[in-house]
Amino acid sequence: MRRHLVPIVLVSLLAGCSAVNVATLPSDRSGSTTFLSAGDIPEAYETLGVIQVRRAGVLLFGFWDVVHTDLQYGLEQVLIPEIQALGGDGAINVRFHQTQYLTVTKALFAFPFFFVPLPSDVVITAEVVKLTGDLRTAPTTAPTAPVSPLAPTQPAGGPAPL
Repeated sequence: MRRHLVPIVLVSLLAGCSAVNVATLPSDRSGSTTFLSAGDIPEAYETLGVIQVRRAGVLLFGFWDVVHTDLQYGLEQVLIPEIQALGGDGAINVRFHQTQYLTVTKALFAFPFFFVPLPSDVVITAEVVKLTGDLRTAPTTAPTAPVSPLAPTQPAGGPAPL
């Protein structure tokens, strides 16, 4: 039993480790703050352009993020000022990529490779928009479904009597 313990512990340390990053997005579209949305919005808007921002740095000792390359900092301190500089009310279709390392990789660069920094960055892409008014209006007529050529047809007077 004891000879199986060491391999089991090693496998459990090397497998299944992951990191989950959470960031809060300002979603209030009342006009008091800059909003962000991962999708489309129902209000009418004018697109001002597509932007991509990047914040790059290093992780010292595997864990210490010296220049804040995390997602929340990238949204608040890099993306939102760019949106405001373009005169936008917010951004839609926000997409992001952040460098991720397994916990075992971070541990290796904490000790014994503490002198080697890990590169880290966050890249955010978004469509900058300016709100133009009320909700966008829906089409006045609903689209009709196409009729299948295989569908049975009935005469104009209803079904034929048996």
